[in-house]
Amino acid sequence: ERLGVPHLTGARKLTVEGSSLTVERQTDGGYWMLQASMPAIVSVWDTINEPRYPSFKGIMAAKSKPVQTLTLADLGVDASEVGPGSATSKVLDFADRPPKQAGQIVQDEGDGASNLADFLAGQKFI
Repeated sequence: ERLGVPHLTGARKLTVEGSSLTVERQTDGGYWMLQASMPAIVSVWDTINEPRYPSFKGIMAAKSKPVQTLTLADLGVDASEVGPGSATSKVLDFADRPPKQAGQIVQDEGDGASNLADFLAGQKFI
């Protein structure tokens, strides 16, 4: 808000057409389609894309490339404009995503359907 540009959060799909972008956001009740003009700030989920992994040749080439370090002066930014003192928000807490639990494998010996129904009833799904 302080930057004066629209911000869209939690994107799982992003489409750019001309000077506007459309974001699909998953909610408890379904999906929302949000649209904004650019420039905009967008935060995305880890499911937004499949990562591209570098080849061995690319990894080796990256090791020999220099890393450029920029200072605030190089970027034309005053030190009073950055850091915790000038932040408009504050992170109070964070946590890692809990690991997924392993599923249960059931061998169907003729009673698989009734076992499944019992399991779903026990979990209060039916």
